[in-house]
Amino acid sequence: MTVLKYTIIYFMVYFIFVVYFKSLMEDFDTLIKYTVKNIKEHDADVVDFAFYRFANFLKDAPHLSEPHRHDFYALIYTINGNGSHSIDFEDYQIAPNRLFFINYDQIHSWNIASHVEGYILLFSKSFYNLIFTGNDLVQSDTAVESLPVYIDIPEREKNFWLNIFENIKLEFQKKNGYSREVICLLLKTCVLKMSSASENSKFEASVSDHKGLLVSEFRTLVNLHFREKKMPKEYAAQLSVTPNYLNAVVKEYLGKPAGNVIKNRIVLEAKRLLSHTKLSVRQISLELGFSDNSHFGKYFKNSTGQTPETFRKNLQH
Repeated sequence: MTVLKYTIIYFMVYFIFVVYFKSLMEDFDTLIKYTVKNIKEHDADVVDFAFYRFANFLKDAPHLSEPHRHDFYALIYTINGNGSHSIDFEDYQIAPNRLFFINYDQIHSWNIASHVEGYILLFSKSFYNLIFTGNDLVQSDTAVESLPVYIDIPEREKNFWLNIFENIKLEFQKKNGYSREVICLLLKTCVLKMSSASENSKFEASVSDHKGLLVSEFRTLVNLHFREKKMPKEYAAQLSVTPNYLNAVVKEYLGKPAGNVIKNRIVLEAKRLLSHTKLSVRQISLELGFSDNSHFGKYFKNSTGQTPETFRKNLQH
């Protein structure tokens, strides 16, 4: 009788947990996350790389104007047109000869004011790493960390970029031989050129590679573990360096201490969840690894000057 009683209790608790978890996931998934394969219908042969003309992209898929996130990278070259591009709560103007980069999981949306011409490249991490050059700094996790949100392409380099994108288009249309490998190498060219064009790039050849790799590995680890690890010493231990050394190198490269990098990533994810899901503040605090709801509230307010509730309320007005 006792065994039966505990069995019934176990299944009741399990049932309640499953129902709660399903409800939580339904709330969490209100923000759509696309893969390269499902971002547009009728592209059955697209798996980990896709090429589109900007003019037809949003016209054929108007749902992509709304806030959404990807599990892939995107390079977007606007040749002409007007409008704005919102990326993680910042608005950027669409302008001629502007090259945008969208990272994994960034939330973005479009507000097109006039006809836009350009190119859109979508590619997964595995596709970018299809060819290993022998240089760790060219791998996706390392290379993309130095990329700005956008660069403006000077007139003298316009033909270079147009040729790159046109060559990618030709290889994408071929779909034979070594087309994937050629596209992969052209993508690496885009990423490295964009990185070197950024005034904020800290991964120039003149700087010692081991420091650049350390910062890149640190940022990659933060993106993976910010929910459960919130102290620089935890990342320093994983990277086999002292907390002081990690902090010094991160500050040298990024202009801010390691603790701020961690905090900024946590707060960014909190803003994403507050803006684009129906999760309660308590649910968000748990999702981000805070056992105490009040601790999360203080943490968020310390960084933004607002409570989570106020931040969400202000977005609705």
